Amino acid sequence: MTNAAEGYHLRKISREWNWEMLRILGETPVETRGLSIVFDRQPDIFAIPRLFSERVECAGFFRGANLAGFAMLMFQSRYVNGEPRTVAYFGNAHVKREARGRGFANRSAGYLSREMRGVCDLGYAVVMAGNRAAGRFIGRDWPGQPDLVRSKAVATLRAKSILVMGRKREGNGYRVRRAELSDVDAMVGLLRDEFRARLFGPIVDRGSFLRNLSARSGCDLSHYYIAERGGKVVGTCAAWDTGGLKQNRIVRYGRKLKWLRKAHAAAAALLDLPPLPKEGGTTRDATITDCAVRGRDPEILEALLARVHNDCAQKKYHLLIVGSCGQDPLLRATKRFLGQTTVSEIVLFSTGPSLLAEGRIDTSLP
Repeated sequence: MTNAAEGYHLRKISREWNWEMLRILGETPVETRGLSIVFDRQPDIFAIPRLFSERVECAGFFRGANLAGFAMLMFQSRYVNGEPRTVAYFGNAHVKREARGRGFANRSAGYLSREMRGVCDLGYAVVMAGNRAAGRFIGRDWPGQPDLVRSKAVATLRAKSILVMGRKREGNGYRVRRAELSDVDAMVGLLRDEFRARLFGPIVDRGSFLRNLSARSGCDLSHYYIAERGGKVVGTCAAWDTGGLKQNRIVRYGRKLKWLRKAHAAAAALLDLPPLPKEGGTTRDATITDCAVRGRDPEILEALLARVHNDCAQKKYHLLIVGSCGQDPLLRATKRFLGQTTVSEIVLFSTGPSLLAEGRIDTSLP
C-alpha cells in the first residue's frame, strides 16, 4: 500500500448508503465535449441495476467511516456467442475528487475478481471517451497479481442525443403505429433474433417481456411502436421515459453549446418547443430501447424514429436518445436527425485471460 492510499479501505455496502451515493454522484459530473453533466439516479441509485440484473453487489470506498466513492457489479443473463451465459457488468463507479489516486482502481480490480470467481468468468464495462482516469486501466497488467481481472477495449458505443425539433416526414413505405397486446409474439420474435446475434444481448421470451412491461416505470406497452409492411410486423422499438429513474442534469455548458442553446431557444420559440434547460436543470428525454428490425434494415428504424420523434415533439421532450455500437449499420437511420453523439468504449474483462484472445468471443456486434 502506498502512503497516498493509507487510511482508505473498500467494503461492501447496500441500499442504506443510497442518499450518500447520490450525493457523491452529484459531485462528480462527467466532462465531455464542452458539456459538464451529471447522470443522476434519483430517487434510488439501485433501481436501474436491479431492473437489468439478477444480482447487484456494491463496494464502497471509505476513508475512516466516510464514504469517498463506490462501484457496482451486476450479474446478468446475456447472450455470448449466441448462447445464454452469466456475465458481470461493472459500472456506476464514482469517486470524490480528493479520493482519486488513493488506490480505488486497484482495490476494485481485486473486488471484481473475488466476486466473479465461482459465478462467471466474463464481464463488460462502458467507459466514456475522455475519461482518462478510467481509461488508464483498460488493458492494464497487474504485475505479481495473476488472479486479477484482465481487460481490453473491443468496440465503441455511440449514443446520439437527437434534438426534438419540428416535425419529421413519416412513412417511407412503412406504417408505424403504437403496439398492441396482439403484437407481442411478433415483437418478441424480432427482439430474440436481434439480441441473440449481439454480444451481451438480453435474453427475452414472452414471459420476461410481459414482466418487464409492469416492472419498468415509464416503459409499458403504450411506449412501444410497431412498423408494418404488407400487413406484417417488420420492426419494433420502445421510447422509454426514464425520468422517474434517472435524470440528465446539466452542470455547465461549454462556449459552443451555450451558442447552440441560444439558437435552439430561438427556434423553440417559433416552433412552440421547450428550450433546453438552464445550467442546473434537467433535460426531458426518451431513450430508444428494445429495438429490432427485420434484416437489420436502417430504413425501417428510420421510419420508427420519425414517428417517435414526432410524438416526443407533441409531448414537449428535449431529446430522443439512440445508441448502438459504432460499427452497427443501423446507426445510419439517425443521420437525418440533428443532435450530438457521445462516444464510449466497450470494455471486455475476464478472470480467465484466454477468453480475451482474438476469436474466442464474437465482438462484431456488441
